[in-house]
Amino acid sequence: MDHSNHTTLLQAGGQTAISDRMRELLARAAQDHVYEQRTQGAVLDEIRQRLEGMEWLLREVRERELGGLSGTLESVSGRLDDISAKPPIWAEGLAQHVEAVRDHVDAVGEQIGNVDARVENVSQRVSPVIELPSLWADVGTVGESVDEALKRLQTVLDGTEGIAKRLGEFAGKLGQLNSSMEAAANRFTRLDKSIGELVARTDRIEGGMADLSDTLTTRIDAVGDELKGAVEQVDARVGTAEERLSGRLDGLDSRVDRVDGRLIAVDGRLNSVDGRIETADECLADIDTRLDGIDGRVGGVDNRLGGLDKRVGELGTHIGDLDNHMGKRIGDLDGRIEARFETLDGRVTIVDEWLAAADQHRSDTATRTEGRFNKLDNAFESLDERLGEVEEHVVARFDGVDTQLTRGTEQLEGVDDRVEAVNQRVGQLPATLAIADRVGELLDSQTTEQVKRFDAIDERLAAASAELSATIEARPDRDELTQSVTDASTDLTKRLGALEETMLALAEALLRPTRSKD
Repeated sequence: MDHSNHTTLLQAGGQTAISDRMRELLARAAQDHVYEQRTQGAVLDEIRQRLEGMEWLLREVRERELGGLSGTLESVSGRLDDISAKPPIWAEGLAQHVEAVRDHVDAVGEQIGNVDARVENVSQRVSPVIELPSLWADVGTVGESVDEALKRLQTVLDGTEGIAKRLGEFAGKLGQLNSSMEAAANRFTRLDKSIGELVARTDRIEGGMADLSDTLTTRIDAVGDELKGAVEQVDARVGTAEERLSGRLDGLDSRVDRVDGRLIAVDGRLNSVDGRIETADECLADIDTRLDGIDGRVGGVDNRLGGLDKRVGELGTHIGDLDNHMGKRIGDLDGRIEARFETLDGRVTIVDEWLAAADQHRSDTATRTEGRFNKLDNAFESLDERLGEVEEHVVARFDGVDTQLTRGTEQLEGVDDRVEAVNQRVGQLPATLAIADRVGELLDSQTTEQVKRFDAIDERLAAASAELSATIEARPDRDELTQSVTDASTDLTKRLGALEETMLALAEALLRPTRSKD
């Protein structure tokens, strides 16, 4: 009997091929998972780098530009407060000299009033003397004295004309002062225009920040959509891997079914062996009936049948061992497959947790970015409010300066009126003093005293006019103040321009297309 077919059951090459195939599939799935994890890590690293760059730019803007703008605005506000709190030195000197001129004019008016009163008293006292005919001889002497007095009065009138000329020069200098004030008003008008341009530029910056916030929001939404698409791709790949594993498990089930079929074929062959053994028994019975005399051969046949029984028992034992071994191998394979599935489930869970952490980090980053943009919006709103307050403060201070200049102009007009009244009264002096043609000695003494007083008044007026002219010529020019305010406005404009460039760089960095990663 041929038992060569039974040796095929002892070969385990099919099981090693199945394990190698399963190992290869699991290694390929692990490589795909690692590649996807690296790709997602690279994308998240790029997002994190861009967000860190944006945070750095925002921090630089907050620490440098906003601090510089606040310092410049505070310095400008401090200068304007100083200007509005304390008037210029030349204005104080001008007011003091105007008060001094007013006092001098009042003193001159009082002295002229005293002269008129004394002349009236003298005329009243001399009126009875005029009627005396004995004093006609002295009238000639009085006339000569009156001529001398008239000459001295002429010198006094010349001095008053010099005073009038000096007052005219003073009026011309006041006109120059008015022209300087007009030039200063024009410069302040230009300053108002510069401040208006600054406010307009601030509005444009606010609009740029709003557009930047919209762009950033759009970019963050696009990044969120990309993350969602990446997560969906990961889910699709995991589903594909599950389908592949399901297909491989189905193939494994089919192979197990084929093994079961082979075992059934082995059972069929054993049954055929049993049938052959039965036919051999029948043949031996025939041989026993036919060859009763051949005991040796029958004994040999019995021995061969005993050996065959032993071999059949051994074959049954070997088949049982093979069944046990196949059961163990299949159990180990099931355990390994189950362990691999558990490992895959753990890795998928880790990927889900990692994606959830990435989503949470993106949400936190978006929240921080939104908070920082809100802080920037609040800072720009406060800056706008402070600019409005500074503008109102400047307008109020300029109104106050205009009011003070108007009052100074009114005071100067009052001084001009007083000076004209003094000129009229001085012009009326000869007509008033014509009464003293007959009172030589008294008028001579009074005239000498008045000439001295007028000389003193002339000297005081000349000194006051010289001091006023020196003060006006030496007063600080308002161009320095205008230049300082213009420099501050220029610095503020430069800082706002730098802030615009920084915002444009931030927008370009956010809108720059991402590089494709292999």
